[in-house]
Amino acid sequence: MRKGIGFLLIFSILLMFPLWAYGESGAFLIMDGRSGTVLEQENGEERLLMASTTKVMTALVVLETVGLTETVEIPAEAAGVEGSSLYIKAGERYTVEDLLYGLMLRSANDCAVALAWFAGGGDVAAFVAMMNQKAADLGLVDTHFSDPSGLADENHYTTARELGLIMAAAMENAQFRIITATKRRTIGTQEVVNHNRLLSLYEDCIGGKTGYTMAAGRCLVTAAQRDGGLLICVTLGRRNDWTIHTRAYEKWFSTLETVVLAGQASFSVELPLADGGTVLAVNSQRVAAPVFQYDGGAESRVKRTGPFIYGNREAGTVAGTVEYWYQGVKIGESPLVLMESVESVEKKEGFLEGIFGFFRRLFLKKG
Repeated sequence: MRKGIGFLLIFSILLMFPLWAYGESGAFLIMDGRSGTVLEQENGEERLLMASTTKVMTALVVLETVGLTETVEIPAEAAGVEGSSLYIKAGERYTVEDLLYGLMLRSANDCAVALAWFAGGGDVAAFVAMMNQKAADLGLVDTHFSDPSGLADENHYTTARELGLIMAAAMENAQFRIITATKRRTIGTQEVVNHNRLLSLYEDCIGGKTGYTMAAGRCLVTAAQRDGGLLICVTLGRRNDWTIHTRAYEKWFSTLETVVLAGQASFSVELPLADGGTVLAVNSQRVAAPVFQYDGGAESRVKRTGPFIYGNREAGTVAGTVEYWYQGVKIGESPLVLMESVESVEKKEGFLEGIFGFFRRLFLKKG
């Protein structure tokens, strides 16, 4: 009797305090969505199945290949595919845009095949090759696609880190951001609801994609934005994914700080004049940016409007830009303005220009 009571007590405690990130199989990772810097991870470099989170790459390649308003006549191979579906039929006609909403919101495998067939020029395998090429273009070495849907296959895998990088690349596409943030959409006579419940559970969530197969378990990649900071969270084969993502976002958004990179006129540079002298230029604006775990390593880069300053220029004239880069991403900038006026410098004629000018004037006189 005591053993039975003890077992029930332990079981109740485990239900009250479920594991959410650590000590499980699968993988967890959260990264800065702008720089791709990993902030926290567990098994983030391990190759794992990704289920329907595959469709982030499917959507991105489609968006980069065909137009939203183009019409797709559904091919036979897209009708009746296994798994989650929009139940489209061969011969029906949909826009690329509607199929993308079906793909990302309902996670429809039939939409995935139809889009892959259309964007691949009537060849799904050709489209999958495009997905793998895009992965290579992004510098991914532990990701490989076998289909556009994410059905279990030993040659269809990614890592939490690389799936995060795919999501980061997709979030740079304005149309993808609109689609992935949509909670519901009417397609034909169907109202489609987004499977990504985090859009409703967490107010800072701006998109994501769910996935599940028996082999892969629960998979989820999401993005959240607050005060100019962008975070991407990935879980592969993890239970309690909604809780994991919510807690990870709260933890890391609490570390976001607005860093002053330069006060007004605190950065200066000597710009070359056409006559060989220089003129001082300074940043005209205060520069500040939201950063996670800032270590003081921002780099300033000057971009001039031209190789030299020519002609009359008043003090305050914009002569270039100073950019601030951190972890490979531009996080702020300010115009560079001249601190003093510059008098006109007559541009000297080059040797070849002088010869051509001489003969031009000579022939003009004869004419």
